[in-house]
Amino acid sequence: MLFLMGESVRKKFDPLGERQCVVCNREQSFVQVSEVNYFTLFAIPLFPISTVADYCQCEVCQTAYPDEDQPLPSHVEMVRIVATYILTGYGMANHVRIIQEVGSKISGFDFPTAEIEAISRRLETEDAMGLIGEASSSMNEPGKLKIMEAAFLSTHVCCEIQYEDRLRINLIGNALGVSIQFVEYAIQEVRRKKYYGVHRLLPTQSTMD
Repeated sequence: MLFLMGESVRKKFDPLGERQCVVCNREQSFVQVSEVNYFTLFAIPLFPISTVADYCQCEVCQTAYPDEDQPLPSHVEMVRIVATYILTGYGMANHVRIIQEVGSKISGFDFPTAEIEAISRRLETEDAMGLIGEASSSMNEPGKLKIMEAAFLSTHVCCEIQYEDRLRINLIGNALGVSIQFVEYAIQEVRRKKYYGVHRLLPTQSTMD
């Protein structure tokens, strides 16, 4: 009987009409994307267990937004949080330019100094992994890819990556709900993009990164 029970994720797209997309820089058609995990019996969904994803998405560029009223894509805040969390954690709080460069080049949006200061204060009382986990349902795969790119690039620019550093990157992926293969793909994308042109704060490069 146990083999007849299970879980299944159902994805649904609901048209939202047109709204402004800051990435396309014009009005585009949007859809509401929802992914719900259902308890199933004989492969028939009986009741919802949890919401896996819930976001608005531009049908042209596939950028995800938290909701219809948010002007910035879902990934922007988390890219900023991850860059600030990692770089300040490595004692780089005074290297504001590097934090801004990582955050802006990956997110595609300016990263004001005031925002770095606000995030730093926020991280004094809130858990970064918890924030990432809470935000994961508002992002699609391209958005999550940017978070993982930010995690790797932030680590790469300030340290010789060792086991515990890579473990932290993997934990961020775990909080996002992505696989190790997805994390590795994000790392390869940063390499392919020549580390977004961000210069390291160290003179040598680790063979692990």
